Amino acid sequence: MKTSITETFKKTYEIESDVIFRFCLIRVSNREQALDLTQETFLRFWKSLQEEEKILNERAFLFTIAKHLIIDWYRKKKSISLEGMMGEDDEPYDLLDKKTIAEIEVGAEGRFILEKISELAPSYKDAVYLRFVEDLSPKEIGKILEISENACSVRINRGLEELRKITGYNINK
Repeated sequence: MKTSITETFKKTYEIESDVIFRFCLIRVSNREQALDLTQETFLRFWKSLQEEEKILNERAFLFTIAKHLIIDWYRKKKSISLEGMMGEDDEPYDLLDKKTIAEIEVGAEGRFILEKISELAPSYKDAVYLRFVEDLSPKEIGKILEISENACSVRINRGLEELRKITGYNINK
């Protein structure tokens, strides 16, 4: 039993760790914090495997854990005083540092689109990011965001419309 848990964890980690890291990095804009959140996500995944929880979709499960950890992180960060937030440790939001850009291997247009996705309303941002950057299906995204598949499709379409306006790629002209 332990061997199958270990093998499941190793296989899932190899496939999903980069994806979860990028998901966290886009949301917290801090490489070290994104690494910590990714590590905590997989720690909780490991604990769930040990407790023999039924996990139907490992990818959706990991994204859900990461999403909740990010929400908790922002709640904690919000409680810090304004002076603490302006300290040297908190750099201005740097969406993608040079090393991440090299790892992700996106061109200038890809970076531009990623930056513009971060400007979308949160409900659209997550749906568009998960659909087009992480290549998840609307059904998987719906599970992660805890909404129906139809609501997810609507968010993706509206997010794309908004993204076209922001980027100037409006094809309806």
